[in-house]
Amino acid sequence: MQKNSHTEHKVNLEHTHAEIASPITNETSGILDIILFSNVINVVIVIVFFVWLIRKFNLLSFIEKKRDEILETIKNLEEEKKVKQNQLEQTKIKVQNVNQEVNKLIDEGEQVAESISGRITREAVQEAEEMHKKAHAIIETEEKVASNRLMQEVTTAAFVIAEQHIKNAVDSRLHHKYINEFIDNLDNVKV
Repeated sequence: MQKNSHTEHKVNLEHTHAEIASPITNETSGILDIILFSNVINVVIVIVFFVWLIRKFNLLSFIEKKRDEILETIKNLEEEKKVKQNQLEQTKIKVQNVNQEVNKLIDEGEQVAESISGRITREAVQEAEEMHKKAHAIIETEEKVASNRLMQEVTTAAFVIAEQHIKNAVDSRLHHKYINEFIDNLDNVKV
């Protein structure tokens, strides 16, 4: 047992000796550990690095420029959105009024059709009246022509009959006298 206790004591002494011999080493490694493994210090170092980068490469003006471009794009998109919404509202109103517009177009079409139909009817009646007048004029002309022919035929027949009657009734001398009188009287007759 003595050996065991001696061994234990020896281990304890070595351990104590190691603790006494390395307080400086433990202290130095503790600061390094704190610096290297401390989150707060690491965050501060990263922030300082970013600030240095931003100043070195003038990233603030670049970021502002991009921000302005993005804001301008957003503004343009909002304006386009308003325009499109207005167009959509106008289209909705037009769609709602389509039935009214269709009925209006149908009414206008019917009015135009009635107007055209009335005009065609008037023109047809007028043309028929003109044709009727022309037909009456042609008929009157034909009646006159027929009347004149009839008069000529009657006159010719009367001459033939008169000539035969005169031949039978009068001798040749009287016959010439009557013919000459008849011819003289013909000048006075109106045809």
